[in-house]
This record gives sequence, C-alpha cells and structure tokens, in this order.
Amino acid sequence: MLDSLFPWLLLPLGLALGWALGRRARTSTAAAIAPEQLGGLLTQLASDDPDQAIAALTQVAELDHSTVELHLTLGNLFRKRGEIDRALRIHEALLSRPGLAPDMQAQVRRELAFDYMRAGVMDHAEAQFERLVADGRYVTESLDQIRTIYEQGRDWEHAIAAARRLEAAQGESKRDLIAQYECELADEARRAKNVDEAIRQAKRALDEDPGCVRAHLMLGALYEGKQDFGAAAQAYLRAFQLDAHFLPDVIEPLYRCSQKTGHSEGFLQFLADAKEISSSSLPYVAEARLLADEGLDPTDRLAQGLEVRPSRAVLAQFLEVLEKQPAVIAAGLDKPAASLHRALRRMMESSPRYQCGNCGFSPRQQFWQCPSCKRWGTITPIDEAMRLG
Repeated sequence: MLDSLFPWLLLPLGLALGWALGRRARTSTAAAIAPEQLGGLLTQLASDDPDQAIAALTQVAELDHSTVELHLTLGNLFRKRGEIDRALRIHEALLSRPGLAPDMQAQVRRELAFDYMRAGVMDHAEAQFERLVADGRYVTESLDQIRTIYEQGRDWEHAIAAARRLEAAQGESKRDLIAQYECELADEARRAKNVDEAIRQAKRALDEDPGCVRAHLMLGALYEGKQDFGAAAQAYLRAFQLDAHFLPDVIEPLYRCSQKTGHSEGFLQFLADAKEISSSSLPYVAEARLLADEGLDPTDRLAQGLEVRPSRAVLAQFLEVLEKQPAVIAAGLDKPAASLHRALRRMMESSPRYQCGNCGFSPRQQFWQCPSCKRWGTITPIDEAMRLG
C-alpha cells in the first residue's frame, strides 16, 4: 500500500529537498549533500525500498530543522507505516517550535490529531481538533473527526451534539445520522429492559428522521413485546412502506401480530400488496402457511409461486409439504424429498442474508452501521440471494 503512494510524493519531496539542500549550501559548507544523493533518494522513493528512502529523508531532515514541510512529510510517512511513536515525536517537536506561522501550526496540529487517533489516544486527538475549531482552521473536518471519536466510543449523546455542530458548520442536514444515534440509545435502553425509555428514544429518532426504517422496526418489536399487537403491526407495516427491501424482516412479525389480533384479512391484504410492490417470493410462502393453518392443501399455491417467482424459499416450503403427501409416501419418494429439503435449508442458512448497498459487504445478520465502510443505514435484506439459479 505504502509503496504505491511513493511515486505521487516525488514532486513535493523533490521541491522540499531541493529547497532544503539549496539553503544548506548557502549557509554552510559542512555536511553538504551532492545532487546525485538527491537523485538517489528520489529513486528509492519510486522503487520498492521505502525503508531506505525514509532513512535518507530522516538524515536530510536532521540537517536543517527549519524544513517544516519536510518534517511533516516524514511524520506522515511514519504514521502510514504504523510507526506512530516516531510520527508523534516529529509532530510534537514541530508544534513546540517558537515562531511557527499560524497556517503551518494548524497543519502540524491537524497531523498530530490524526497521530493521536491512530494511537488510540482519543482524548488528546479530540483536544487538538477542538483547538483547530476554536482557531477557525479545518473546522468541518475537525468537527467530523470529533463526531467520529464519540461514535467509536459509543458515546451517543456527545455524538449527537457533535453531529449538530457539524450540521451547523457544514450547512448540510445530519438528521438521518442523528436518528441512528437515537436508535442506538433506544437499543441500550432495550437491553437494560427499560422498554418505555426505548420507545421514547425510538420516537425521538423518528422526530429527527420520519423515514428511519430502523426506528419503525424497533418500535414494532417493542410494542410486540408489550403485547400491543395493533401498534406493533402499524410500525412493521410502515417500515415496509418506507423500504420494500425489508419485507423479509417484517413478514413474520406481521404474521404473528395478525394471529394475535385475529386480523387475518388485513394480513392477506398486506401479502397482496407486497406482491405488487416487491419482487419477493415470500408472500407465496406466507399464503401457503395460512392455507396450512386452516387445514387446506397449500401445494397449488406453492407450485404457483415456483412458476411465477422461483426461489429457494418457495422450493424449500414446497418440498416440506411434498414429503408429507400420501401419494409421495406411497411411491417411496418422501425420503429423497426430505433429504433435498434438508440440503436446501442448510444452503439457505449458510448464505448471506443482508448486503450493504454502499460497499457490498454481505453479513448473515443485520448491522445498522456497516462494519466495512462504516456507513449508516446502508445494509438491507437480500431477497435475490434466495432465488433459484
């Protein structure tokens, strides 16, 4: 990774080194560096020997301590290599120099803040970013890094406050992000078994972002836990209306709620609407389940699903029904059908169930912040992964 960056550093490094060596030649005749040494250093930077290049850079930087740009470049290279202690020493030494120009001081402070973040010393990093904000330097970037620090520390209240500061400085809404932080607070309250507080926080998330699917799903689960099945069904339904990709996550809870309230007609209407809105095969599986609940044969409905929207989910349900048919048992085909059913279920259980729309990360469980790209609210259920072929 670092090797690929070196060719891009040749021009600024060449200028910095040329200036440093020229100044050195004018002020002293001792320890002079020949032009061929500079050429050799640039060759090392472009080659596959970054260790030698950094060693040469260090030697040149030590010759003239007024070469701030050169020291900054060296510090950055150390940080990219993971040598955080050396990067910190360089940047801390630069910041302590008297008479450093304000622009250069801000640049050094910014690099030092990133050093501290890389080292995991978040309070020091935050202090440097706050100083930059106070000085009016790198304001939006610094506020965003402060928000990130609180986010990584799962300090959601402070993350919300930082997001609001960033929103004001940047002039761009952060309400969708703040809604996710409110949902995190709701989830903490849920884990603490404080259901009323969890509901309050989820509603605060919807105050920030009425289109937050996560908040609606959370409210549905919380209301269902309180046995308020009507309110739970409304919340689940709203989540689906906002994003039809979440049908796999709401169809089973809506079925449970319809069973508890006795509103099977409403659930059937939902399935009919879902067929129109979504390309999923799951409504056919749910309709077959309702027929089986009433003692009716669901085979024809599943066969229709296989014809119209063939998927693993429909085929698995079809095989489960088929292996219990008297004619299949009489023909001795029930055991092969059962074996195929089990194999298909294992295949489904090992397949990813979700995918990030930003980076493509595909986990088995839902993450509201993608572990790969760190974006919020980009992971949705995969329905196509359940399709045949």
